Amino acid sequence: MRTVQMELLRPGELLEEQKRISLCYLPVGPVEWHSYHMPMGTDALIAQASARELAQRTGGVVAPTLFIGTEQNDNPQMLTNLNVPHDENSYILGMDFPKNILPSLYFREEVFAVVVREELRLLAKMGYQMIVVVNGHGAQGQVSTLRRLCDEATHELGIYCLYPEFESPRVEKIIREARMSPGHADRMETALMMALTDSVALENLPERSQPLHSADYGIASGCQFAGEAPKDGVVADDPRDASAALGRAVLDADATDSAERILALYRQHVENR
Repeated sequence: MRTVQMELLRPGELLEEQKRISLCYLPVGPVEWHSYHMPMGTDALIAQASARELAQRTGGVVAPTLFIGTEQNDNPQMLTNLNVPHDENSYILGMDFPKNILPSLYFREEVFAVVVREELRLLAKMGYQMIVVVNGHGAQGQVSTLRRLCDEATHELGIYCLYPEFESPRVEKIIREARMSPGHADRMETALMMALTDSVALENLPERSQPLHSADYGIASGCQFAGEAPKDGVVADDPRDASAALGRAVLDADATDSAERILALYRQHVENR
């Protein structure tokens, strides 16, 4: 197949591939603040790239990416962990910290659910027997909503809808060896985007000798979110240490591990039912 992108395929090509394997990937992610060095569409673009990598390994197609996402008010403990100024009445959504120069485009959770549910219904109507939702945004509200929508689609649309939450031994090995702590707009996400686009501008961040504070730049490492790093607000896994080679290695590793699991589930839930 000349491309896996649904929007670039003609009707006959879509039908031909669907007869071979009735599998469609749906990438989802918001337009969200990713500091001064990263594009606002980072989450959705990573989801889109991951879906393409998977489709190239498993067959099937990638539906047009949904640049939508949802968030919730941050709990005070997380803001304390990140050393973001707040009081007991603070209402800070996701990574929209007070010093950011632009807000993210977070959908209300109920609107987000309606859009994704309708997209799943339309893909099922098009004839796809298995739909894999590829999520680029780790907010709890978004994750729980997508899990629920996949479960609904499986039981109500007569298809198999998967929200994959696979462990990837290959990715875990890279994380250990590189001593990463994946979070938001830090080394991991920056590396992934460097592998995908020329839209990363590390020169928009200060020189390497200057520490980055989460409150000032809207960047955070996983250990900070978890409260396992010093609460001085300094980003532990610095995006200025990222490289395109690291990002490409992570993409390849994740797709290799996940493709095997997805094909096994396709055989179980589609071919053998």
